[in-house]
Amino acid sequence: MSPRHAPDPFDALLADHRPFADSDYLREQVHVRYQQRLGKIAELLPIAGVLSEAIGRATAHRQYRTIGDPVVRHAIHQALRHVWNGPQPGAALSLAECEEIFQQTLAHLEAGTRSGGPLESGGDELRRLGKAPYHGAIWSEARRDDVFARSFRRIVHDNFGGDPLCVPSAADLSRLSRGAELLGELLPACARSVLSHAHLAVVVPHVGNWRRKGSCSEFRISGTIFLNREMLENPWWVAEHLLHESLHQKLYDFRHTHSLLAEDLSPEAPSPEQGAIIQAIWNVGGTARSNGWDTFRAIAAFHVYVHLALFGVQVSRRRTDLVKRFGATPEGVAPAMTQGREAFERAQYLGRSIKDASWKDMGPAGRLFVAWLGTILRTIDPVGLPADSRFLHLVLNRYTNEATWFTKRDLIAPEVATRLMTLVDDEALVIRQALLAVEADPSDLQRLDEARARAPEEEASAIFLRFRRAAAEILHRLSPDGYGLGQAGSALSTAPVDEMIRAMVDASSEALMPLLSNS
Repeated sequence: MSPRHAPDPFDALLADHRPFADSDYLREQVHVRYQQRLGKIAELLPIAGVLSEAIGRATAHRQYRTIGDPVVRHAIHQALRHVWNGPQPGAALSLAECEEIFQQTLAHLEAGTRSGGPLESGGDELRRLGKAPYHGAIWSEARRDDVFARSFRRIVHDNFGGDPLCVPSAADLSRLSRGAELLGELLPACARSVLSHAHLAVVVPHVGNWRRKGSCSEFRISGTIFLNREMLENPWWVAEHLLHESLHQKLYDFRHTHSLLAEDLSPEAPSPEQGAIIQAIWNVGGTARSNGWDTFRAIAAFHVYVHLALFGVQVSRRRTDLVKRFGATPEGVAPAMTQGREAFERAQYLGRSIKDASWKDMGPAGRLFVAWLGTILRTIDPVGLPADSRFLHLVLNRYTNEATWFTKRDLIAPEVATRLMTLVDDEALVIRQALLAVEADPSDLQRLDEARARAPEEEASAIFLRFRRAAAEILHRLSPDGYGLGQAGSALSTAPVDEMIRAMVDASSEALMPLLSNS
């Protein structure tokens, strides 16, 4: 990092605070917890006790990579279920398979010739995101087939379906490394911290179920992040999503070792489903793109958006000098990045919603964790949160994003086009009522009518997008604080106008779901 760029104190705070962010501390706690779990498993499988002793004798780095290995962890989780609940027919891994993994992990440690975990060390060691000790490996389908490779593919298949993984090309490897390097420039302390929890990065092809995922992580696949090959050309996007998905893995390690949720206080391993549902009101909903989040997912997203807010601040500060090394700025390259202000606002919404809806579902550590993140957010946010924020702008983000889905399709079926035009008419009635309620200028009503006018041979998707963009722009402009319209200004509406608009958007979203799936 250039000497003229002083370290950001919040970068260090989000990387070093104990107990919520200090990765050295978290790794120590993970080590203790998994050694305890191996001890419990040893009551049924003696090899688990032998493995625990071998891990205890290993160097700190080999302990870290072995306990962080996705297959080793999965075998521990599966073996625990056999211990707690007896034989598990149809389990992801049988007890015999867990035993084989423990035996091969012991052999890997006793050989002492590889510094990484057993999954990354089969045959030729996998390439890494970078040269630092905290940089994780990059999976390749060309890796030698053994119990670890077979088990890993099975874990991925059980969670994501049977679509293939990739043999990363030289270009893929270079792009991932450049993204990790860029993240290290923007947030050096956070990069060291979060990437140390991502033991494996997997490149996936833009096919099948993977088409809908730019990047993803899964609580059941420890230490592993997935990135879509189609998105890797933009190093800024890669940096953001390495941060995003590695933060999820860091939170998973926190959950394994602290009382994040109330259910985590029970003696059994935590499950990722929990209590109240929080609506991610900016996201397209429906079965395939659900925007109803359980408490754990909402906390995970809050954790990410606080960091992305700081990431966006650093992008703004460093863009001019870093574009010389890393290419075009985020505004000029697809896929789109999360903008800094957008990250602040989503974090604000989630922090408030978690406290309002999910506080009872959280454990003591979870409540302290959310409060800590909220304090950081309030401190770094240059705009702040209005006292009576209604977050209508986030609903309008979804409103326009939904319309863009149809413009990406080459052909819209006639019945879909008819439904889109019906929605435009229905939405126009509600928005007109809202504009009258807040005593909008007549020119806004005229613009709304012009946006829904249909030129001969014009595609329905183009009209739909134009109308929704015009409506959202008018409503944004009429908002006194940028967050909502407030109470109606006349007797034409007895309900808050914000609720009127949100109900309209929710109803339209519900109507659009089968069209989004089938168009």
